[in-house]
Amino acid sequence: MKKIFSILLCVCFCPILLIGCSEPQKNAADSVKAIYDLYILGDTAGITSLGMTEEDITAARQTYDNSLKETIRSNFANSGQEIEEHVLDELCEARKAALSKMKSSAEIVSESEGRATVVIHTTYFKEAELDADAFYAAKEAAQQNQFSSVEEQQVFLMNTYTQNLIEAYQNVTPSEENTDISVECVVQNNTWVPANMSSFGSDLALAVTGQN
Repeated sequence: MKKIFSILLCVCFCPILLIGCSEPQKNAADSVKAIYDLYILGDTAGITSLGMTEEDITAARQTYDNSLKETIRSNFANSGQEIEEHVLDELCEARKAALSKMKSSAEIVSESEGRATVVIHTTYFKEAELDADAFYAAKEAAQQNQFSSVEEQQVFLMNTYTQNLIEAYQNVTPSEENTDISVECVVQNNTWVPANMSSFGSDLALAVTGQN
């Protein structure tokens, strides 16, 4: 095996569909924190208070889950391997559990005429190191065994790597310090939202996985 079969990916954020009120009921920092809580922590309380319906919350989380699973399937397929559905589910749940341990706060640093800049402070874990350690531990285990074919060796390596990665996610400890990202926000439907959800998702993914 010549490379690390990383499952790293950017967070796939759906457009946030909110029911507008006569004026924003939450400030920009509260809105950004609510989106963080939804996608990183799996906590829907904040986004519900902003007016997002249960149906839209379910759809957004399903899109996120499907994106994660498809990324992992593709990475395994690129290595010539398939991942069993129950293992894929376990891996995704372990990763989400690791993310749910993160903590954050958000503050407004500037606001003027329907635009605001919010800085979100978040803990993180170094996913690239976690992923590499899981692979190299599996590689060492493979080298200590004998196999009848290269294919058998690859299956053993990927299975061991996957289990190592699941255990690593389960044992994640958040960083003691924070990393920060800046989010430009605008008012849409009388609610503060990131001006560019795709950019926010990418920046946040890098931040919470220690690549900021």
